Amino acid sequence: MMASSAPAVHASRVARNLWVGAAPPPGDYSRELDVIVLVASDYQPNAKAFPKVSVRHHPFDDTARPAKQDVVAAARAAREVATDLKAGKRVLVTCRMGRNRSGFVAALALRLLGVPAKDALRVVRSRRKDALGVRAISNPEFQRLLLRT
Repeated sequence: MMASSAPAVHASRVARNLWVGAAPPPGDYSRELDVIVLVASDYQPNAKAFPKVSVRHHPFDDTARPAKQDVVAAARAAREVATDLKAGKRVLVTCRMGRNRSGFVAALALRLLGVPAKDALRVVRSRRKDALGVRAISNPEFQRLLLRT
């Protein structure tokens, strides 16, 4: 996804101007992105690590039973991603592996943009595999929550 001037990021385009990916190393991504959304609770570098792009911090855990605050954080992140996409911004949603949390937020954002839940789940899962080849949103609870929206 990233040009030669930026550090390598394992990310996949899941919709127009929307990518899902693994935790990006610090660097300048401004040629490719306008916004980086960091949702991994265990990876929250300072925004200064990513010059010239907006960095959003919405950490939450990837667990089999997400706590209410985790679901709230994901929903807040998805609202901001949807707003950014409506404004034509290029957005990368990231978590540690680029699988569950980032995929969940991206799919929720697509829902807010009018994509039916089953289609949002299908498109994110079909277009995003992590570095190990595991499809996005493999967490059954995130799938259930998405389909419930």
